[in-house]
Amino acid sequence: MKFPLTEQLIAEARRFDLRSACCHCFYWNAREQKCWHDWPDEGQRRYPIDAIDPVTGEKPTEVAFCKEFELR
Repeated sequence: MKFPLTEQLIAEARRFDLRSACCHCFYWNAREQKCWHDWPDEGQRRYPIDAIDPVTGEKPTEVAFCKEFELR
């Protein structure tokens, strides 16, 4: 599910220490760097949610949350 990456969302993610990236998920296979369910990451690997894209150098404008995310 994708949402606009607003300043309010960024502030709340910091305030509540939101964990939503693949690396925080129970279903993340760290050895193979992929989801156990083979879901594409579509930006969910990014942490923190407002991290600059290392390829483009741009600040993201939206954030994606996986429906199957389970916090470790």
